Order: sequence, then C-alpha cells, then structure tokens
Amino acid sequence: MQPEQSDLTMEAKPNNEKLECTCFTHDDCEKHNLNPLKRLDVMEEAIEKVQNYVDGGDNITSEQYMLYFSCAFFFSSIRYFGSYTGMLYQKFVAALQDNITEVILPSLEGKANVPLLMKTMDVWAKYQKLAHWLLRFFEPLRPFCSMTKGTDISDVPYNLFCDWVFDPMWNRLRGAVMRMIVQQRAGRAVNLDMIKAGIELFVEVDHKGKRYYYRNFEQVLLSNIDARYSKLANEWLLTCSFHKYLKKALNCIYFEERRMGHYLPRNTMANVLEAMRYELLDKRIRAVVELLFRNGRRAC
Repeated sequence: MQPEQSDLTMEAKPNNEKLECTCFTHDDCEKHNLNPLKRLDVMEEAIEKVQNYVDGGDNITSEQYMLYFSCAFFFSSIRYFGSYTGMLYQKFVAALQDNITEVILPSLEGKANVPLLMKTMDVWAKYQKLAHWLLRFFEPLRPFCSMTKGTDISDVPYNLFCDWVFDPMWNRLRGAVMRMIVQQRAGRAVNLDMIKAGIELFVEVDHKGKRYYYRNFEQVLLSNIDARYSKLANEWLLTCSFHKYLKKALNCIYFEERRMGHYLPRNTMANVLEAMRYELLDKRIRAVVELLFRNGRRAC
C-alpha cells in the first residue's frame, strides 16, 4: 500500500508545485525571479510596450498580457493596498499624462480651425487605444481607485484628456465646426464629412462623462439659428407681402433641413427645425397675418 501512496504523492507533486509557483500570491516568485520592486519594473515595461504598440510597433502577445496583468494583480492584495498599489496607480496616471504633454499637446500647437479639428480627432483615437490597453493591464487597480480616489479607473483617462486637451481647446474646436456650418449656409464649398466627424467627436466625448460638450455645441448652434432667422424675419416683414414672406420662410426651413441633415443627429435636427419655425412663423404670426392688410387693404 505504501508504494501506491508514494506514487500518488509523486504524481500529485508537480501539480502542487505548479499551483504554488504563481505570480498572483507570492511575494517572491522564484520561477520568474520577481519581487515587488521588480514587478514595478515589469509594469514600466508594460507601459513602454503599449506606447510602442500604439505607435505601430509589435502586437502584444497573450503571454505578455498575462505577465503584465498578473503583476498588477499581485499589488491588489491587502498586504500592498495603499503602498505599492499607490505607486502602481501613479505609474498608470503618469503614463497617460506623459502621452498628453509630450505627444498630444505639441502636435496640436500652432493649429487652428479645420487642421486643429482633424489633428484632435487623430490624437483622440490614438489616446483611446493607449488607454484601452493600459486599462486592461491595470484592471486590478479598480478597487484601489474606487476606494481611495472616489472614481472608476475607467474614467481616469477620459478626465485627464478633458482637463488637458478638450477643456482648454473647446471653444476653438466648437468654433471650427460652427465656421464650416456658416460657410456652407453661405454657399461656399465645405467638407460635409469633416463637419459630421467633428460633431461625432463631440457626441462621443459627451457620452463618456459629464462635461456636456455636445450639449454646449447644440446650444450655440440653436442660438446662431435664433439670431440669424430673427434678423431675417424682421427684414422680410418690412419689405415682403404675405405670400412672399411665407415662401421665403418655408424655403429657409426646407433648405436648412437638407443642408444640416447630412451631419446633425436626428434629435438636434428636430430642435433646429422647431427653432426656425418659432422664429419665422409662431413668434411673429400676428405680424405675418397683418401683411394681408398692409396699407389698409387686403394684399394679394
């Protein structure tokens, strides 16, 4: 019986060793020669790997992913919560900040209008790719971030980009899109796809948090609509007959819908048409009807 038990023990031993020798629970993994400080160095390597991948370098292999994730998971244990975990969190934040200050902001410097809008869309796409992979590696920091920082770790990249890029440049980005809309209304040739891409950028960033960029853009657009068509309505009331006024008002609504329908979301388009109908018709209904009786007689 003893040999049989010994054989069973020997057969089970490799499995036990395999389970015990992991990077998830041990302070010093002899198999990989990793202690806490070396694990921090591995996470530095992970950050460099992601930066290289975003810039068009080699893909990240599954083995590399598991190594980086396991190192981050190691620091999520109670023993290191608040010490090494805080250091790892600072590395995560620093990687994002460095990308913004050393890559993104210099690439946007000196640009304005459409070139600024185009470059912002480009760096935003790359930044999201960088943030996506860093979040995959640093996912074990989620409880630490929630408990000590009061926020979800997934919101950190977004908040940093808004604080450093979107907030300071928002007026210029919004102005670039509004300028193209006004130019199109004036009959100049503009890139409708660029207007649409810019608006989609505002919508995307707006949906990711609570900065309300697109809502601000919509308010500015509607204010522009109100001012433009209020001025036109007052001018037409002085010079047009009843039927000519109605024709001009309905033509403006029709052509504005055709123009903006290429790039505005459906709900915003509905708000634009409602604002136009109010300024051109509802708000001035009495004055429009009085055009029928201009000069003391019914006008044709």
